[in-house]
Amino acid sequence: MRVLLAIVVLAALGWSGYWYWNASARDRALTGWLEERRAAGWIAEGDVRVTGFPNRVDVVVDGLMLADPRAGWSWSAPEFQLLSLSYRPQHLIAVWPGEQTISTSYDTIRVASERMVGSVVVEPNRLVGLDHSTLEMKAVTLTGGAGWTAGIGDALLSTRRTPDAADPFSYDLDFSAHDLRLPDTWIAGIDAAGVLPPAIETTHLAATATFDRPWDRAAIEGENPALRTLQISDARFAWGKLDLRAAGTLRPDARGFAEGKLDLTARNWRDMLEAAEQSGVMNPAIAGTLRGALGLFARLSGDGNTLRLPLEFGGGEARLGPIVIGAAPLLTRRP
Repeated sequence: MRVLLAIVVLAALGWSGYWYWNASARDRALTGWLEERRAAGWIAEGDVRVTGFPNRVDVVVDGLMLADPRAGWSWSAPEFQLLSLSYRPQHLIAVWPGEQTISTSYDTIRVASERMVGSVVVEPNRLVGLDHSTLEMKAVTLTGGAGWTAGIGDALLSTRRTPDAADPFSYDLDFSAHDLRLPDTWIAGIDAAGVLPPAIETTHLAATATFDRPWDRAAIEGENPALRTLQISDARFAWGKLDLRAAGTLRPDARGFAEGKLDLTARNWRDMLEAAEQSGVMNPAIAGTLRGALGLFARLSGDGNTLRLPLEFGGGEARLGPIVIGAAPLLTRRP
């Protein structure tokens, strides 16, 4: 009996010592990282505490404030949590507070949410490179400094290193959102006729993004990895009668603009064209030319209400066939 009791006591002492060592290491690592950021010119403030004994190591930062003046952004939150099991330190659960603030050189945005929780598994080394992650959001409201508001009913973002990829810096992305609400000024610009519902019902993106470097600690502390290619396997957008789907591969050109091709399938495409024309996004002359040309494409495909054609990007422009419809999106910062 005494032997058994001694074993239990020794095991308890050993586990307590391990937990204390683990908790102290987490405390030192995060406190040290904040000090390193301040030395690098950041604003990095927050009170770090560790709880969760005996089976968890939960790091809580009160009064968190991070800002990189050179990059022009800041993030503040009354509390931020990084939770983990004692025996799985490389698997972190991130919990954001109900309110937080994000500022850039363009605007200051207040973020309110009912739930914002992420799960991150990192490589067990000093650079803690991303292996896979998820971010779940529910009832998110964004409020800008000028008074605009936007929101998301619920959304899920998943990332992982691409299995068996030829390029080691490839990541699979999957994002889905429901009840996406854009700012009123955007809605007025897109849908001057008022024919669309107030919220976008469904948005989905499945893609593989390849970068020039991995997403790890160095990527957060310094310049972000640059996108090399974006292979879109499934992009869907459903908003009232509008139903748009796309797949293809894009890459940034020397100026950072997208080049490549997306194969589009657009249902109720005439409604899309009318909304773009009435909102002023598209010149009426261009809209008229497209209406005739695209109508011919649609009839040739056998369904006049469904359009299938390539959307091509190059030279900083986006084209439907030979017709320029606007500027190509910017995929990376301009050099």
